[in-house]
Amino acid sequence: MLAKPPNAVGNKPFMPDYIVDSVSDIDFDWLKNCGIKAVLIDLDGTVVDHGTFTVAPQLSDHLKKQSIDIYIATNRPKSRSLKDLRQSLNAKGVIHPVGIFIKPFLAYYKQAAKKHLLQPSEVAMIGDRYLQDVFGANQAGLTTILVRKLGKPKGFLDTQISRIEKIYTDKLAAFYVQV
Repeated sequence: MLAKPPNAVGNKPFMPDYIVDSVSDIDFDWLKNCGIKAVLIDLDGTVVDHGTFTVAPQLSDHLKKQSIDIYIATNRPKSRSLKDLRQSLNAKGVIHPVGIFIKPFLAYYKQAAKKHLLQPSEVAMIGDRYLQDVFGANQAGLTTILVRKLGKPKGFLDTQISRIEKIYTDKLAAFYVQV
């Protein structure tokens, strides 16, 4: 797990606190010791290929061993498939948008923490996208963990955004420190 260097100056809204290759690389016990009581976890590109519902068995096993509360953070509409994903990820629940407040809106993240009686500093957001996952969660005061994208991008726009995000992640990672 790579950590933002302690000498990082100022509030960088697109700078995650940590960078990992996979959710399986996250040490949840370490997060818990740092005061994190719950994690919000993105779906598409983070734990499943975009638009799918199948979690790799290794990842599912890793998450089922965790003692920290896990919640799915998604803009997907409610569905039976999300209930199945919830079981695969050992998630206590799903954080759905409230009205127009979807990821990356500050209100989405604040309501997620408030709903579970947590301070934003006690919650981490795990995701693969800088805008939806890192920016919004940073603005709300959550700890942010960027996961390198799982699977292949879908369509032209997603491919271009993913390419830019990969370049940015590679540049950031060069300055981060191993924890």
